[in-house]
Amino acid sequence: MSLAPALLLFLAAGGFCGWVYLQREFTVRSRPLLLAARVAIVAGVAAIIWNPMIPSTPGGAPPARFVILDASASMSAGTAHGTRLWETAVGRARALAEDGARILVAGAATTARDPGALGGVVPDGAESVVADAVRVAAEAGAREITLVTDRRVGDPVAATTVARRLGVSLGVDSLPAAAANLALARLVLPASAERGENVRGSVELEGTATTDSVTVTIAVDGRPHAALRIAAPGDGIATASFDLGAAAALGTGAHRVTARIDHADAFPLDDERAAIVEIDPEETGVLLVSFAPDWEPRFLLPVLSQVTGLPVRGLLRTGPDRFQPMDVPVGGGAAAMAGDAVARLLRRAGIVVAMGVDGAAVELLEPATARTRRLLLFPRDGAGAAMAGVATGGPLAGEWYLDEPPPSPIAGEAGRFASGALPPLTGVLPLVDEGGGSALHVLLGGSGDPESALVLRQDGRRRAAVVLARGFWRWAFRDGDPREHYRRLWAAVGGWLMADEPLGAGPGVRPAGAVLPRAVPLRWRGGGYEGEEVMLTVTDSAGRAVLDSAVAVPAAGHFTSPPLPPGRYAYTVAASDTTGGDFEVTSFSGDMLHRAVDPADLTVRAAAGGASFAGGRPLRTWTPLYLVILAALCCEWVGRRRAGLR
Repeated sequence: MSLAPALLLFLAAGGFCGWVYLQREFTVRSRPLLLAARVAIVAGVAAIIWNPMIPSTPGGAPPARFVILDASASMSAGTAHGTRLWETAVGRARALAEDGARILVAGAATTARDPGALGGVVPDGAESVVADAVRVAAEAGAREITLVTDRRVGDPVAATTVARRLGVSLGVDSLPAAAANLALARLVLPASAERGENVRGSVELEGTATTDSVTVTIAVDGRPHAALRIAAPGDGIATASFDLGAAAALGTGAHRVTARIDHADAFPLDDERAAIVEIDPEETGVLLVSFAPDWEPRFLLPVLSQVTGLPVRGLLRTGPDRFQPMDVPVGGGAAAMAGDAVARLLRRAGIVVAMGVDGAAVELLEPATARTRRLLLFPRDGAGAAMAGVATGGPLAGEWYLDEPPPSPIAGEAGRFASGALPPLTGVLPLVDEGGGSALHVLLGGSGDPESALVLRQDGRRRAAVVLARGFWRWAFRDGDPREHYRRLWAAVGGWLMADEPLGAGPGVRPAGAVLPRAVPLRWRGGGYEGEEVMLTVTDSAGRAVLDSAVAVPAAGHFTSPPLPPGRYAYTVAASDTTGGDFEVTSFSGDMLHRAVDPADLTVRAAAGGASFAGGRPLRTWTPLYLVILAALCCEWVGRRRAGLR
């Protein structure tokens, strides 16, 4: 802010304070002192906003030179001479500190360190990010900044931009090059697989090796599975594929798959990667449960799989407490599921499709889908429709043909349907209370008063599509336009259900992934619990609690928790119900995959006429100003109370 606007701001603030005390407040004997305290407070805050430079006195001036010591993980790599980059970097930083420089360590956060305390610092930052450290040094009064780094910097442009804007010189004290390093850059595997599928994966190698080829060992749950012999990539990328075999052979549940390079190099933290593959996962994108099986699931499930792109699963009730997966023949014995297992699947599904829902089915469905955001309901009677807040009468007989669609979120698609060419629907449940939301209208025999065949309702963040007619499968049974209209209808309904929601994120509080990166805050999803407080407990492999706190899930449904060391953890979430699971913080670091930038790209010479900090330091870094503001605030508060003012 320039001088003229700053002076206007001061005058306006002082004038407002005077107007309040002279015109709006009661006259008290201590009014001049109270007004002075108020002006001091407002002027101090305005000065912080202005943030001018203040001269540095020789006795109390911060050091003119700063050293930023890169503490990212790649600094632990070895050199061709058998030493570690970090040992060399600490020696360089201490030597510069002896000449009067001050040391800042740029790791997970920027911290000031004494030279003697560097022995306790471990280089484990997720990546080299130094722009914030350059800003901190400049605001502390630095004229010259030296980066001690291996130059694998993730933000070189941001760092030099900050240096130029703040008018400081930036230079690089380059370290010796790291020895040859080969990284397992990627391990590609599906997150889940259904029984009967073949689980295939691939690995990518990047970097340089001291041999012509290397061996990558694939292990499943700690047991060696395959050894891949791969040609060294040189300066490019080498890939190889592998096959874990049939999912059924692995067994239901989560399996930890690791790929490891059997080759010693400069940086062991990028030699192994891990992934979790879940066979027949409880986490399902689309779960269809038919309580009165007919032809509809046979046609609807493939359409939903195609139009949503999510993993789908279908279950058919074949007994009072027996549900048969659609991909397993009836009579498969152990493949059938009980009601409690189905309820568990319903709680974790992103989209629930419930068919043939009557009063008895509601007893299972309602508690299991209480937090489901997207519901496609095919009720058999009024009790089933009431589950989604729709009041209907008993089913009406006869053949019902499509009429012109009413305005609705899917009217654009519904208007294309050639009603005369589509087979009729049956079993229409008449709406008792219209209440809006109708998306399809049907006429008995093609004439008379219209009834609703489909209702779209939104209650807060929950969307429910309620199908009040039966026989849509007849459209898909015919080739040509009827089958295409069937696909268009459910594509439109699926698109409406999924609007403004993350793909495949069913309700529940859980980590954002089964394997999370190291040295960064852990990301969590809390879909269905927005605005609620949950008790989150995380324990390590030894059973010790490393996190035990109440968490208020924000409206966005995403939150973070502090970073954890590499390892395997279990978590428990206690809310209206209790859930839990496992996750892993990987030891892998991709910091060595960054190319070393040219020293010239990290060098800045302070230009004359720039916003140089050489003449002093920013006002907002001057601690006494904050003490003055706080003291004036306390004095005014006490004085107003003693004078009888509020």
